[in-house]
Amino acid sequence: MLAVSPVIPADGVPQLVEVPDPAPGPGEVLVTVAATALNRADLLQLKGLYPPPPGESAIPGLECAGTVAALGPGVQGWSVGDRVMALLAGGGQGEKVAVPEGQLLPVPKRMPLSTAAGIPEAALTAWTNLVREGGLQVEETVLITGAASGVGTFTVQLARELGARVIVAGRSRERLEGLRALGADACCVLGESFVEAVREATDGQGVDLVLDLVGGEHLPRCLEVLAYRGRLVLVGLLAGRTAAVDLGVILRQRLHVVGSVLRARSREEKAQLVHGFLQFGLPRLLDGRLKPIIDRTLPFAQVAEAYAAMRQGGILGKIVLTMEEGA
Repeated sequence: MLAVSPVIPADGVPQLVEVPDPAPGPGEVLVTVAATALNRADLLQLKGLYPPPPGESAIPGLECAGTVAALGPGVQGWSVGDRVMALLAGGGQGEKVAVPEGQLLPVPKRMPLSTAAGIPEAALTAWTNLVREGGLQVEETVLITGAASGVGTFTVQLARELGARVIVAGRSRERLEGLRALGADACCVLGESFVEAVREATDGQGVDLVLDLVGGEHLPRCLEVLAYRGRLVLVGLLAGRTAAVDLGVILRQRLHVVGSVLRARSREEKAQLVHGFLQFGLPRLLDGRLKPIIDRTLPFAQVAEAYAAMRQGGILGKIVLTMEEGA
């Protein structure tokens, strides 16, 4: 089959190569991929900075959508031909992928597979960190940094559906203002006046939860805008891995700071997270209250162009790659 090479190229430009078809093991389902989506983790993997967990596919790709091609031993509840989307630890950027059955999600009727491909990683990252790690409650205020990203745009919608007041943050006010249609109540540009802007948006109360997809130099300001006993879940490091933090703020405000990754979690834990999200999210995917935001869709042959666009930035939502016309 054709796939993005698991060998890290010297120039960081992904290459399409022929590799053996995967075979589904016990509890796994073989999926013929119709479409896949890019994530920042894929860029890091191509730089040699984010290898897959032991035992998982070395081919990049953390999500896909397609049809069930074969069932491994012991699989129940799925049939050949089912339309599915999948949360992956790797392997999504190939024509076929073996998926643990607990990480499969049904694709809503009438939803194109190219749309569904942009859901699993964003949806499960949002669900894990708003609900499992962040404990978001109805009528609380949540601040989402990096909100114009694929994960960020879905997190805004999910927070809205969970009954929270949503503040979005990022570098471009124009892109942030576009998130009001998804449920954002206020927009704050990251920078020197960020703290004052968030305080003004919350009438001086601060926010209950920060879901931080950015990190780096912006982390201290995110801690500063938290209310008493507020929580911060650090998910991404787009702005860098280091920050000078006043630890007194954490002590004085009795803050809770959590670091969170999804890819490295066990298959069992991912299955639990998928199950929890489906109970809440599937009805909302069916009626359109939740949807992935797709910036652009490109054919799989243009994977290098897709990676270059993500590297350049300025993307609103997801970049999707389709394996065949009509996906």
